[in-house]
Amino acid sequence: MLGHGSPYGLLSKGQFPDAGLFIVDESMVSALKNNSYSIFIWCYADQFIRRHGLSGLCTGMFISELGEADFWGYKGVKQDLIDESNEQFASIVSKNIYEPLDVMYNRLLIEYELLAKTNPIARFNFERLTLCNGLTSPTKRIKTWQV
Repeated sequence: MLGHGSPYGLLSKGQFPDAGLFIVDESMVSALKNNSYSIFIWCYADQFIRRHGLSGLCTGMFISELGEADFWGYKGVKQDLIDESNEQFASIVSKNIYEPLDVMYNRLLIEYELLAKTNPIARFNFERLTLCNGLTSPTKRIKTWQV
């Protein structure tokens, strides 16, 4: 699941007229608990996942557009840095979509970190990747990225 969201779920953004504000929200938790392979990529998905005891690969706040970068203090960042971050992240996920989640997560940690060393947007997003196992705390925490 990918898009814009909040700690309360994945926003429908008007794409699903019958869905209301969210396309994924607490009403879907029981169905999501039955899925052993879930990827939650939206701003603050990690809070949604932990609150409901779900399992999967998820993101915290994830900068994917200029307005978000500006809000988080990345003034003057150019669109090309955001595009590079988005494209590299999507490429890694795409290449590993059929792998077990722990394999995909580890490949993100290795490959996306390479970009995070030179791209501040990728660094921000990299620091907020989590693999959760259905508990209220993550199963694996990534190391804090350091120069």
